[in-house]
Amino acid sequence: MARTLQARSVETRARLLDAAAVVIAQHGIEGASVDAISDLAERTSGSLYGQFASKDNLVIALLDRAKDLVADRISSDIAAAEGLDARLAALWHGFVEPPEPARDWLRLEHELLVWATRPGNVTARQRLSLRYLAEYRLVTATLEDWAAEGLVDLPLPPEEMAPVVVATLIGLEMTHRLHPKAVGEAAAVQALRALLGARE
Repeated sequence: MARTLQARSVETRARLLDAAAVVIAQHGIEGASVDAISDLAERTSGSLYGQFASKDNLVIALLDRAKDLVADRISSDIAAAEGLDARLAALWHGFVEPPEPARDWLRLEHELLVWATRPGNVTARQRLSLRYLAEYRLVTATLEDWAAEGLVDLPLPPEEMAPVVVATLIGLEMTHRLHPKAVGEAAAVQALRALLGARE
């Protein structure tokens, strides 16, 4: 019986996250009501609160799920790539061609950045800030490895470069979303090479 209840809880959580992704994509975070998400998931609003306690927590859990998928994909693609340009291309593709169900993670990220910085959203802002700090640590480790390999001559210490790299990728991806021909793989790779002080 316990296993059946646990399996139903896991299924409910997944259905609510999937539904939230759809509703938020259509209506934005503020326009995505708990009832609309619950209805699409074929669950009750009580189930949503039981799983996540609040809509804020649901939104951040959705972003966490997407980012974990993207981070895993980028890490494996970078590990398989040879040479700096191939690694930078893998990093770029992780942003512009993420795996399902993380396809729209950056659109959600843009929405969440705006939403979390509005007055009254202190908890969401704190949670998002912690998530970014974790991302910076991962990027810092990657930059340290590349510097140790002699691939880059970083203009700043790795921990200071990491937020700049993340912000640059987010900005490049947003521009690519609006004007795909303006920022493609070649431009993104060259911009990252210049930013990181590429040696090869």
